[in-house]
Amino acid sequence: MGATETIDATLTAATTLLPSNATPTPSKTCLPNKDPDNDNHKDNHKHKDENDQDIRAPKVLILGSNRALQQLKIVEHAVRLATSPASTTPPTASSPSTTSPSSKVNATGPNVVYLGASSLHSCYSDDDDEDGNHHPNPTERETKRNLSRSPEYRTFTSRFQDHFHCPLRFHDLSLKDREGIRLSVETWADIVLCDWGEDFQHGEWIETFLREVALEKDLVVCGVVSVMGKVFEFTTPFSGEEKEDGEHVRGGNETINKLDVEQDADLNICNKNDSSNRWICIPPDTAVSQTKRAQKLLKKQALLRHPHQRILAIDNLAALLLTGHHSMAISGDVNSTCHILAMDDSQNTISMPLPWNWMEPIPTLELLELHAPAKAPHLESLEDFVDTDFVIAGNVAEMMMPSTTVSNANSCRDGGDDDVADDAAIGTGTDTDTVETQPATEAVPKIVAAGRMKALQMKPIVEKIIQLSNTPLPKLLYIGTASFDRTDKFLMCTQAFRELGCEIRRLDVSEEDTVPSAEEMREMVVEWPEVILCSGGNTLHALLRWKEVGLDLLMKESGLNGTVLCGASAGAGCWFSSLHTDSLRPDNTKNREHVLNELTEKELQDWDYAKISALGFIDAMCVPHFDATGTNGAKRAEDAEQILLEDPSTSVIGVDENAALVVVGGDAMAVSGDGKATCHVMMPLEETGEVISAPIPTHWEEPIPMEEILDLPAPASAPHLESLEKYVDTDFVIADDFAQELASSEAATSCCDERDADSSTASAVVPKIVASGNERGMQLKPIVDKIVELSGVDLPKVLYIGTASFDRTDKFLMNTKMFREMGCEIRRLDVSEQDTVPSAEDMREMVVEWPHVILCSGGNTLHALIRWKEIGLDMLMKEAGMEGKVLCGGSAGAGCWFSSLHTDSLRPDNTKNKEHVLNELSEEELSDWNYTKISALGFIDAMCVPHYNARGTNGEMRSEHAEKILLEDPSTTMVIGVDNNAAFMVLGNDVMAVSGDGKATCHVIVPDERTGEAMSAPLPTDLEELIPLEDVFKLPLSEANSVASD
Repeated sequence: MGATETIDATLTAATTLLPSNATPTPSKTCLPNKDPDNDNHKDNHKHKDENDQDIRAPKVLILGSNRALQQLKIVEHAVRLATSPASTTPPTASSPSTTSPSSKVNATGPNVVYLGASSLHSCYSDDDDEDGNHHPNPTERETKRNLSRSPEYRTFTSRFQDHFHCPLRFHDLSLKDREGIRLSVETWADIVLCDWGEDFQHGEWIETFLREVALEKDLVVCGVVSVMGKVFEFTTPFSGEEKEDGEHVRGGNETINKLDVEQDADLNICNKNDSSNRWICIPPDTAVSQTKRAQKLLKKQALLRHPHQRILAIDNLAALLLTGHHSMAISGDVNSTCHILAMDDSQNTISMPLPWNWMEPIPTLELLELHAPAKAPHLESLEDFVDTDFVIAGNVAEMMMPSTTVSNANSCRDGGDDDVADDAAIGTGTDTDTVETQPATEAVPKIVAAGRMKALQMKPIVEKIIQLSNTPLPKLLYIGTASFDRTDKFLMCTQAFRELGCEIRRLDVSEEDTVPSAEEMREMVVEWPEVILCSGGNTLHALLRWKEVGLDLLMKESGLNGTVLCGASAGAGCWFSSLHTDSLRPDNTKNREHVLNELTEKELQDWDYAKISALGFIDAMCVPHFDATGTNGAKRAEDAEQILLEDPSTSVIGVDENAALVVVGGDAMAVSGDGKATCHVMMPLEETGEVISAPIPTHWEEPIPMEEILDLPAPASAPHLESLEKYVDTDFVIADDFAQELASSEAATSCCDERDADSSTASAVVPKIVASGNERGMQLKPIVDKIVELSGVDLPKVLYIGTASFDRTDKFLMNTKMFREMGCEIRRLDVSEQDTVPSAEDMREMVVEWPHVILCSGGNTLHALIRWKEIGLDMLMKEAGMEGKVLCGGSAGAGCWFSSLHTDSLRPDNTKNKEHVLNELSEEELSDWNYTKISALGFIDAMCVPHYNARGTNGEMRSEHAEKILLEDPSTTMVIGVDNNAAFMVLGNDVMAVSGDGKATCHVIVPDERTGEAMSAPLPTDLEELIPLEDVFKLPLSEANSVASD
């Protein structure tokens, strides 16, 4: 294949067997049809001949034996090949015992025609019993043979009928019903099963007919080697009529000894050098045989004047699929496949099994060369190049253009019980004070690094690549150097994009003779693509070749121009400054299958991982296949940990096989392809010399700063976190005098109706609080609308304080998502760590003077209250509240405004490095904690219970534990429970419940002095006006009295 050639239909599974005068027509799968009326693109099986006429060609399934069609995997391939491109999904196999008759009618497979010869089979007459007894006379038996009752018929057709519900027809060639056969094959059949031996004396017509009709109709033709050889004009040098002297055999050009011709009918050679032969399937130096005979036949080659160089051998329970100039092996079971057999110069047999797990065929010429090693000189001593410096993008970080900007801080998981649900939203972040809603320049580089090549077929990962390309059908350049430009890897890596209809080119530079000119390569790499996809394989080989031909610098230029750089395994690690590689693995080479066949198990295990440098777009060491074990028995993760201990300066990111790391500028995120796999960060602890790790959450929708990702395993540094329980009794109340300064409740009610008033009018009634049960409430429109309404402006300026979530950016992005989408100006104040605390003047300006809204995150409330008290932020928030700023938040950011709250701050994973803690502790350790009651800022004189309707990881319901505290602590007189997805709104002395989802609400719980039990009542969420707080606390008693009277 030419290095600059655009991939056409011949590389897809839909490609068909081409006559020698046919020219491939580009496939709609790979090259989107620019003219919807062009018929050439409407059928992937249509091609042009030398006269520019549309032609079709068959797909040939050569069976190792008749029993191959008893193997479900082989029949599945036949059905898939026969399924029309216009249909949605091929039929799937089902158990005959569980399939109803109606389902067989409603879900039929392709039409199957069986062609056999009753004269060669054990057939029963319609009058015979199951044992074949009772046939009146030979003449009558000849006319009443029933081919469908022969065991051969069942062997060929049972899987099609029982598992795929295929409609079946059969024709007895012995009856010479040519018109019936013609009608069935030409107008009805999708699959033709050929079951007659070379002993059948009347096969010439059917062979010629099938060969010709296959040119006109999309057809799958199945049969054993000898039959397929005759149908598609294979020459058969070891079969046919012999002369008495044994020197010549009809159908071949070779002279052999008569002793060598017996029992050789299954050896066939395709396309002798005969200009009248229209078919090109397999080159003339290659024979096809059943495996059992292949070894004997290969030895006989030495006696021939022009011996065959190779034999394609097919196991009994395997098949060889030919689709045009492409082919592949299909295995009926794990022990069967096809093989390439050849003789070396010493007349020793070389054997290589073909891979049997391909979904699409590759060029036959390439398949036949799989046993040949790659030619690159460096492959002879690859270990000599381990220390080569390949970094060419070390300065890319300086040129990164952030897509959004936020203040210098991080964000974390919610301390509430609904952490998983809350962590459903994200954004991007870098290092300034405000968020720009519309970036001026696109961030680069854009990289998607997947753990293995099959991950590039997984929808979440493919969607992320397409999203970053900013086009639904990106132009994709495939670079398969690491896999030695093998087409099977091309097909695997690009399958999802071909199915979408993306235009695809491939650049082959593994061998010198396929490298295009400098001008062509620049056009392909820098100017043309929107996505560059690099295959997995041998990274060291790829980096050496790229460096030799200058491709590395072209990819750098392309990446800085905004092209998405992606790949898997080697194609993932190549974008990092270094990577953990198995490039020295003995079978990590072009002729892998041959090496696997030749080396012993011990030799295949005798290798070590290595750390090598790479292109340097991401300043870290990548460990692809992080959750896998190598053939040397070493786990990737453990070996990478050892490398990290030896070189602590290296940051490490591990990528599970079915996951991908996404990098946009200086930000990153993990994407799971299967809902389970993720990426991991490893870092050394200087104090202990140990390596700690943390999985990267995969629910994010946007990336966060890479420096935060690399810091995920590290614990927060605040000293109080070492013994947080000591601070449970700390008094944090600073707003207990607030009630004396509140305006009347009548004024509060009217304020909500004055939407067009200026901010000073809207600030007349204070405090203004919206307390949501969970952080996700900050994304729900009814709750956000109330916050905006209270602010008195359409686009309020929002100050985000993420102390409770340890200033992690993922939590910032989740909490502010709705406001960012609205176009609000947003700042964030990071005070969880001492080195990010601004000056007193700057902090006052940010908290008191600038915002309309102060939004506090969920997380660890006790940690937040301690930090606020230490730096005086609590007093500034009190002043801001008295100035009329809206005070809001979810979970911890809701409870902090009350005089006390019910908290899970002592939960072991309610900390900055939550992912690391979850990774390290057992399930029992993670559930070993208790809720507690702590004081808070005191704006509302009640105990808040966020996540009121949720259960904690300790197994206790929030609502039930809050009732216990209410009854055990006489100082707790009133409780406000806030469901997840609800909010408690306060305006002066008046309140109301807001439901974010139409179901959740708030609850009032008070002690019943008469019974000593707790009474509760839900707050209605359909009120149009607020009600006095004192009336709310009477609701449980009113409800109890109403029940008593009833």
